[in-house]
Amino acid sequence: MISFLRVFAYICIWTTPFQVAFILWGIGIVAVTDYSILSLSNIEFFRNYLGFLLPIIEWLYTWFWNTFLDWVFSLPMILHTTLKAIFSTWLGFWILKNTR
Repeated sequence: MISFLRVFAYICIWTTPFQVAFILWGIGIVAVTDYSILSLSNIEFFRNYLGFLLPIIEWLYTWFWNTFLDWVFSLPMILHTTLKAIFSTWLGFWILKNTR
């Protein structure tokens, strides 16, 4: 179990640069388009910039609670990704600290 937790912790830490890249991409979109930080939602970002992932999103709606997914996809992309990056990095370091 401890080895699984360590792998999970490293994944949380290693994905941080990708999350920061998404945050910077979102800031770049806000800087050059009519979107604001609050109006660029997750679903708008996927529809306009990562359209190839829409079949996966539609598949998620067949398996998960639709109201919850509507809420998650309506969150502002930049704020949501920033909080997710901070939390997952903190969680990774916390797990590593407590499994030694």
